Parts: sequence; structure tokens; C-alpha cells
Amino acid sequence: MRNVGLTGGIASGESSVSGELHNRGIPIVDADKIAHDVLKKGTRAWKRVVEIFGREILLESGEVNRPRLGPTEAQAAEQVSCAIKPFIAFAIFWVTFKHWLYGTRVLVLDIPLLYEAKMDWMAKPVVVVWLDRQTQEARILRRDCLPEEQGVVIIGWLLV
Repeated sequence: MRNVGLTGGIASGESSVSGELHNRGIPIVDADKIAHDVLKKGTRAWKRVVEIFGREILLESGEVNRPRLGPTEAQAAEQVSCAIKPFIAFAIFWVTFKHWLYGTRVLVLDIPLLYEAKMDWMAKPVVVVWLDRQTQEARILRRDCLPEEQGVVIIGWLLV
């Protein structure tokens, strides 16, 4: 089975590329969707995040308030990352393994932080979607409906 890595910075358009490949019948492993799934109420990753941040990180429904997990302080962000990365990596590996069992010939691993998560060993080749910073900034502000001041802070944090 050929695993093709697909990666790119925030708002670079890798999700658009992934969507187009999916529309053409190519199976996609979407790390962002998996990250949402592993943080669902009651999961081990959810419990770990609640241990780190306390119950004030939860919405009334009991789900994690994901925007509050965003760019806060670097140490807290690192704690969250370390807490949920193993769950995400395992889920990606498991879905990939199931595709191998089913006889999938080509699988796209849409993992925005492929290199940072040290998961590039799972994919050869790797396709990197790139945009200039100015276009990325405009896409983030438009996509997330952010005021420019808040957007600049988030962009600075994410595009280091």
C-alpha cells in the first residue's frame, strides 16, 4: 500500500487538496478529524485534558471547549500536545492498518503537523502544500472571522 503524506501550514489549503483527492475516490486519513474524535467526552484523551486544565475547560455539554485549548501560554499548549498526541498517533496508525487489511492501494495521510509529530516515516512520498504568509494570514482571518488584532496574535503563535 502506498501512503502519501499531505501536509502544510495553517490555512495553506491542504484540506482543500485533501477534499479534491477524496472527491476523486482516494481514501483520506484526516488527522484533524481524528484529533476531534479522540477528544470526545469520556475518552482517555478527554480525561487527560480535564486533568491538566480542570473542569473549567469544559462546555456545559461536557465536551472540551476547543477554542480555549488554542494559543494560550506555550507551556499549556505543550502539555495539551503531549497529552493527546499518543492517542492521535495510535488512531492514525490503526485506521491506516485497517486500510492495509482491506487492500487499499493508495491512502492519503492528511496530517498538518506530519514532520512535527514525527510521523513522516509512515508516508512516502510527502506532498507539502505551501502559501505565502500574507495569503495564509488573510485566509485565517476570513476563515475564523477574527478581528485583525486577535488574528495577528494567533497567526504569530502558529506560524513561528
